[in-house]
Amino acid sequence: MPVSHDRPSRSHRSVAGVTVTSGGMLFTGDLDDNFLAIDASNGKTLYRFNTGGSIGGGVISYSVDGKQYVATTSGVVSGFFGGSGPSAVMVFALP
Repeated sequence: MPVSHDRPSRSHRSVAGVTVTSGGMLFTGDLDDNFLAIDASNGKTLYRFNTGGSIGGGVISYSVDGKQYVATTSGVVSGFFGGSGPSAVMVFALP
């Protein structure tokens, strides 16, 4: 079977870190400004949020008073990787 060397569409470009929780959730982002929550068992995107800026860093998970949160940064990633948007820290509470 021949190997495809097609470039992925822009919506598949990512330089962001990936964080997986013990509950099987995978969190990451892409250069199209999307923060993504993915079911790690099947790869299905469960949540997508347009942050207004590229996601190129890591995602952290933490809890406060028993409530779990995930946070990431968005905005211009770097001169090498590109990216766009104003710099921001985005925090999401998990249900």
